[in-house]
Amino acid sequence: MAICRQFRTGRAWNAACGGQVADASGSWLMDFTGLTKKFPNNRPLSDFEREHRLLQKKRLDVPLLAQLCVVTMNSRTLVSVDRWYAYRGYIALLGLIGVAFAVGGIAMLAWILLIDKAPNENGIWEAIFFGIVMFAGLGVAGAWVARKELFRWTYYPIVLDRKTRQVHVFRLDGTVLSAPWDTIYFTLGRGTGPVGAFNWDIRGLILAEDGVTVKETFAFCITTGEIEHAHSHWEFLRRYMQEGPAAVREAVLYCMPLERRPESFAVGKERIFANDAHAPAFMYLTMIPFNYVHALARWLVMRTSKVPVFPPAIEAARRPEPDDPYVFDASMNPEDLR
Repeated sequence: MAICRQFRTGRAWNAACGGQVADASGSWLMDFTGLTKKFPNNRPLSDFEREHRLLQKKRLDVPLLAQLCVVTMNSRTLVSVDRWYAYRGYIALLGLIGVAFAVGGIAMLAWILLIDKAPNENGIWEAIFFGIVMFAGLGVAGAWVARKELFRWTYYPIVLDRKTRQVHVFRLDGTVLSAPWDTIYFTLGRGTGPVGAFNWDIRGLILAEDGVTVKETFAFCITTGEIEHAHSHWEFLRRYMQEGPAAVREAVLYCMPLERRPESFAVGKERIFANDAHAPAFMYLTMIPFNYVHALARWLVMRTSKVPVFPPAIEAARRPEPDDPYVFDASMNPEDLR
């Protein structure tokens, strides 16, 4: 394990999980649908959602794919990471790059004006002031983008409660959506990546009393270019709720160490590199410098954000019984990834 991480950071998690980080073939699959662009609500069900509906009581004959989603699991509850967790820090990085360019540009123009004492002729001062205004606008835009992740929440957990048959979703604004598992309309969705690639995901739709109007939407953690991977992750979640932890225990080899604490730099770096674990060697090596910068931005996001906490009743339900044989948490990880 240590040797694997030493030479191919990120492949330790992926290889030990049977290559279960779906479509970890490079960063082009980054997809922040639902975060940068909200899911469409207050609308009727689409034909696509009807065609790709996922039924709670229909067993799919597919391999199970945990997708490194589990934070904790026991006989009563499973806590999953959110749809954007795998690439946490990327949006903040883009925004901070914009801020850095803005600060550098303003500093350069201020130096020309104040230190080099550019003459007030041929419109030079006007051009400098216009440039400062343009860079200031870039800085404001960059800060707005970075704020999508900075000073928010370390992640947005989803709790599956087998005992009460409830799903609890930590919303972006810190409130909690609770809905009965058996009444949620589950379906596949399509997100859009940065280069126009349409990615499959798994969405839960909260319908109005008429049974056709979508009031609210949430999504589980997977975004993938292969519909088979989406089905495999859905089946992992479905079997946990319908059949119990014994049916999925073999698929959970690691837990994300996020319980009541922010993610460490080492864990964030490992998770970022895991996204490229299936990439060709040249692409993997090319991404190493960017991934380390990404890891720094991710660490900053984690350090500036609050740890999500559910209401007391939900938090109490998450605690396992003393004799529960199916308790999974980060203590099962390698020592440096706990």
